[in-house]
Amino acid sequence: MDMNVIGLHIHELRNQCRFIEASVDILNQSMEKQASVGVFFGLQNIMLGTNNISRTLWTPRKKGKVRAASLRKTLDLPEKYPLNNENILSLVDHADEANDQWINQSKDQYILYDFIGDISKSQHKDVETKNIFRAFDTTTKIYTYLGTSFNLEALLKALADVNNRVNQVHMRLYPDQWKEEPAPQEKEKTALKKAGPKKTVAKKSAPKKSAVKKTTKKPAAKK
Repeated sequence: MDMNVIGLHIHELRNQCRFIEASVDILNQSMEKQASVGVFFGLQNIMLGTNNISRTLWTPRKKGKVRAASLRKTLDLPEKYPLNNENILSLVDHADEANDQWINQSKDQYILYDFIGDISKSQHKDVETKNIFRAFDTTTKIYTYLGTSFNLEALLKALADVNNRVNQVHMRLYPDQWKEEPAPQEKEKTALKKAGPKKTVAKKSAPKKSAVKKTTKKPAAKK
């Protein structure tokens, strides 16, 4: 692949990493302020940025295989990698149909949505993962969306690695843009790592603020 084309992709990957950094900041600030909308806004943007990075480097489509392979070679990334994950790659595919499917499969079930807190210590501890629409467990750092769970700490660790590799290549391709920027090894210590155990759990939104709904009057699934 032409280096000019690779350079454009590298620049965009760097942008996506920066967008994720900003989203982690929003997440942490919202956790401190117990602002549930901000928490889910930050998480959604982290996942959307991750989806963009994942599909750029590990696209499931035949049409983009050459581009993805060339970029992985440039970044020295293996094909087998935490971000090469079907749940991440398909995160926003047919979003409306995914909502319909979740609603249909959760009919007559006890469901949970927009929850922030320690699920295991809440009144919702017995809810099945498949029946969670959207929740962030502040103890395990697990973000669940439409019944699929993502380990945020593991995700951010992989993203920090990609971020570092992208910065190293970007600095070689566009040295002028780095004259007033911190070196890549210094940038690795920035926001992509902020959602660790000590900083993500600043404060927990009270469980009573979360929304729990039942699709029928009975909490149990139909037999």
